Amino acid sequence: MGITSRERVEMALQHEETDRIPIDLGSSRSTGINANAYQELKRYLGNEKETVCFDVKQDLAYPDFEILKRLGSDVVILPRLVPSVGIPIDKMVPGELPQNGGSCLLSAAFHPKDLGDGTEGIFDQEGHLLAKRPKNGLYFDECYNPLQDAETPEDIDKNLTLPSISDYEMEWLRNRAKDIYENTDFCISGATSTSLFEKGWKDWGMQTFMENLYCEPELVEYYLDKMTDAYIVMMERYLDAVGDYVTVVQNNDDFGEQRGMLLSPELYRKYFKPRHAKINAAIRKKKKDIHISLHCCGSIYPIIGDIIESGYDILNPIQKECANMDPYQIKKEFGKKLTIWGGACSTQTTLTHGTIDEIIAECKEMIKCYAPGGGFVYSQIHNIQAGISPEKILAVFDTALKYGVPEFYRNQEAE
Repeated sequence: MGITSRERVEMALQHEETDRIPIDLGSSRSTGINANAYQELKRYLGNEKETVCFDVKQDLAYPDFEILKRLGSDVVILPRLVPSVGIPIDKMVPGELPQNGGSCLLSAAFHPKDLGDGTEGIFDQEGHLLAKRPKNGLYFDECYNPLQDAETPEDIDKNLTLPSISDYEMEWLRNRAKDIYENTDFCISGATSTSLFEKGWKDWGMQTFMENLYCEPELVEYYLDKMTDAYIVMMERYLDAVGDYVTVVQNNDDFGEQRGMLLSPELYRKYFKPRHAKINAAIRKKKKDIHISLHCCGSIYPIIGDIIESGYDILNPIQKECANMDPYQIKKEFGKKLTIWGGACSTQTTLTHGTIDEIIAECKEMIKCYAPGGGFVYSQIHNIQAGISPEKILAVFDTALKYGVPEFYRNQEAE
């Protein structure tokens, strides 16, 4: 009997080489596929099952397991009950993808309102406009900042909804995870949706939060400490529900942009590193052998060592087109302590604008860079966007199946 997908991923996370590199499509909301693009891929492969759009904000598909097996994917996402913008996914009903993308299954709670000029809005139960999708758009932009005018701890206490997990969600997650674990050999990655910096600029608004990091440090620390404590309780309850089934738990904090960091390394180390470390320590106290992933886009080379020190053992992605993000340097410097998850093909450049031959060449090169010695899970750099042809998508994953084996990448030099 051959190696299972679950075993393949675990070996890679332990920095061991295996029969082939583990592959991922859709195990997180940053390694996924746009539902419109998935619709075309599914049809191309002759799969007639209904497309499930589980994340309406990003228009992301929940790929069918049959499709994942065809692509060689070894990991599946365990999404939260509410993946984004207040829309629970426990009940799905027939619907339509944006831009005439065809029929799909959508949350029964998804009822966007017409804001005029073709713009659609999502509101919460209190009437706050959470997100907007422009006419002919695919994606919703979040627009609600409950702490925009907060000036005191009392303002924070009054307006902030802390992260939590209900008994109902725990049961929903447990049943879903147990079913995947017992009836497939997929590794399960839990999209636990924890963030501090990114959540901060969503709660306050980017400009206000960035100004407060400098001008109102005590207020920001009050906020971050409340969030940290709430995340610890949430993660303890999460692991009570699914700790027997999940291999990875995900965190999300985008500290980088194309040319550098969004804040200085010093501010990161003051505000965020110690609180990440506190959350991660609590997670590992609850489940010692869990793997903890950080999704962090952009140019973040100055803090990769800090990310490792704060308890993360997985980094997604390595966005190689950004400044100071050389894949070979990062693999050499950090590859023994950190699993690189993603980075095989740029969705910003090559996958979108390149030829199939260019896609294959880039994927082969990144396999040779990242695969030796383990510590690599193969995926594109971010979500596959609408308009990417099935042929291009298959080129990414078929390259992994063909060349992601030790016989190819071991002892090879970069071209």
